[in-house]
Amino acid sequence: MANYTTNSGFSDLNGSMVATNDNVDSYNSTNLGAGTVRNTGGSGLDFNVSFSTSPPRVYHINSSANGNGFTGSANNNGPGAGQEPWSATASTGETAAKETAY
Repeated sequence: MANYTTNSGFSDLNGSMVATNDNVDSYNSTNLGAGTVRNTGGSGLDFNVSFSTSPPRVYHINSSANGNGFTGSANNNGPGAGQEPWSATASTGETAAKETAY
């Protein structure tokens, strides 16, 4: 498991996540709190995350490994199906913890 800081053109997706290999274990939005994740498979990260708001908000993220994280795009699955950039960068605390373990 690794911790990541997430950023997107959709402010709801700014926050953090935990991922193991190509699967997202949990996702937390700074604005909306904990999301429900459904991994959809494929290479890199390919998953849906939904938030219990009224109305519910559902996003699809598709990204590939890039340096110390992932880069790709997010789609809001809305009527206009807007798409924005999305990225996840390994958290500093996670990197520091790995370095001190050796």
